[in-house]
Amino acid sequence: MARIENPAIDLDRLAQVSTLAAGAHPHGGTLCAMEAVAFIAGEPVSDHPACASPSIAAFIRSWSDGLPQTERDALIRPLLPRLVGTRGSEVLERRRVARVADWLVRTHVPAWFHLAKLIVEGDELADLAALQSVADLASLCDHLKRARKRAAVANLTLRQTGPEVRAATWDAAHRAAWVTVRDPLEAAGPRILAAGWDAAYASAYAAARAYGKAPLEPTRRALQETALALVEDLIVMPEPLSRGTDPAP
Repeated sequence: MARIENPAIDLDRLAQVSTLAAGAHPHGGTLCAMEAVAFIAGEPVSDHPACASPSIAAFIRSWSDGLPQTERDALIRPLLPRLVGTRGSEVLERRRVARVADWLVRTHVPAWFHLAKLIVEGDELADLAALQSVADLASLCDHLKRARKRAAVANLTLRQTGPEVRAATWDAAHRAAWVTVRDPLEAAGPRILAAGWDAAYASAYAAARAYGKAPLEPTRRALQETALALVEDLIVMPEPLSRGTDPAP
């Protein structure tokens, strides 16, 4: 579906959205983030508004629901009017998904590797060429598998540190990114899906290595800021000039 040009934002309705709920509320009450987008765009209230990019909406639904109330209102509420009118072509949506996958591989994993003092490995990932399509993960399968193995610690250690590590590495922003890319990765085939899981577990293993030696919370918070920058990038990402040159997902 093509981008909806200059959709109207009802400023009176926007002023009514003073806080956001976690989860959809189809029967009234405080609205969740994407319901609020539909509301201010004058659409029937739904957490899948027609005016918004499906990939951005998937990210925002998960991210917003996973945040504490104060962070949800501080981070997500200011984005609401900017999400109106973000729906784009299928080509643009694929590129947005690729950008989210790129954040997982080149920002999320290196941050945890650096905390675990795996500096060389973290820099190698951060310096990879930006993903233009989830299909680009095919060339990184062996690289990400090696990164996971390099970060790996004994399973017993990972289980012992599990709750703390999961709270940091699988925080709201990481879960939101995974929700956004999971179906495209599955559609691209088992090898590419496995590369995604290698990236996810590389982060967890690196955090487990760092656990007890360095606090995990500063890295989680720093990555939350990069997630906000990621959403900003997704919002302003333009339609490609030539859709015929877009690589297959």
